[in-house]
Amino acid sequence: MPMKKISFFILALFLIGCSSKSSGGAVLARFDGVTLTDTEFIQRIEGMPKDVQNFVIRRKKEFLEDLVAEHFLSKEAKKRNLEKDPEVQALLESAHRKILIARLVEKEVDDKIVLGADEAQKYYQSHKEEFMTTLTLRASHILVKTEQEAALIKEAILQGADFEDMARRNSLDATAIRGGDLGFFQKGRFVPEFEEVVFKMKKGELNGPIKSPFGYHVIRLTDSLEPTLREFRDVKGLVEQRLVSEKRSRAFRALVEKLKGNVRVDVDEKKLEALKLKS
Repeated sequence: MPMKKISFFILALFLIGCSSKSSGGAVLARFDGVTLTDTEFIQRIEGMPKDVQNFVIRRKKEFLEDLVAEHFLSKEAKKRNLEKDPEVQALLESAHRKILIARLVEKEVDDKIVLGADEAQKYYQSHKEEFMTTLTLRASHILVKTEQEAALIKEAILQGADFEDMARRNSLDATAIRGGDLGFFQKGRFVPEFEEVVFKMKKGELNGPIKSPFGYHVIRLTDSLEPTLREFRDVKGLVEQRLVSEKRSRAFRALVEKLKGNVRVDVDEKKLEALKLKS
């Protein structure tokens, strides 16, 4: 799905954060007594999340134009004293608090997370079950309306009739054109009635009639890829991300508990449960 055009002005307001300004660097633009340097321009972009950075870098001119728009809109908002609006003040206070908290967490949690040289390897070795591939099957089926029809088709195949030919001539769904081939799949793709049977079958086995909300199936399991352990080199990045996430979670909780000290937090569970919120 193509990304819709997003106003860089909105990105500038909400995603950049509080990057520091610098008077150094070459001047990119002059307007209304203001100069915008390449150093400041780069700092504004670097303050964004990485995926947004990549998006903006491809459209530098539009981003610069939105920075200019930000200047004039901000100027007009101040002229109208909108910063004194109670709702604006509440939003600014909330944003200010969140920025301070984010910086504190960055300094006390994120900046202190370090992975040992072989920590990811050790985690991989002790959690191998988490890095197994999923059982993958390949099957073909013939879908018909009645149990009797399915039973006759199954018997014909057992007597030597070609499964693919029977599927092309009798199956009711779109797989008929492929001789009933469903391709490779894992659990969760098809209805439970179908999967309950097919995931117990052996390669080459024929089964049916199997009833489902769509009708009656005759099933043949054509291939089975058993779970295998993924190589460490293929999951190293995933392991490191998981370790960092776990360390961050523990460190964050420890920081909060340290700051709370002996302060007691009493919650009225009944009132909390009865609280009505708009979804």
